[in-house]
Amino acid sequence: MAYQINHPLKVEEVISALSLNLITDIYDNREVSTGYCCDMLSWVISKLEATACWFTILNSLNVIAVATLSDCPMVVITECEGQIDPNVIVKAKEERVVICSTPMNSFMAACALHNLFNSSSED
Repeated sequence: MAYQINHPLKVEEVISALSLNLITDIYDNREVSTGYCCDMLSWVISKLEATACWFTILNSLNVIAVATLSDCPMVVITECEGQIDPNVIVKAKEERVVICSTPMNSFMAACALHNLFNSSSED
């Protein structure tokens, strides 16, 4: 069961608050109400919710396929210093998948999102 919040945030707010590096465009500025950390794509396909910010270390075309299949509002490639495969960027733009990167590991990035949710619910 996923952790859901009562006050979802927009993709743009998550990017700004977590100081993520935006790799593609923000297409629909959808709502994010949970996070998900996993690198096993077959597992992600069966578990990723359509309102989840997906944190992964994977930097491949398969990430875009899974994000598209799951209707994920945004993908954050963690432990990344900016070296995203150019083919991944092209495919993400074609599929309108929001891709960001961060030097944080998945755990720290997910904790930052959790803290952001908690601080936004106190307002």
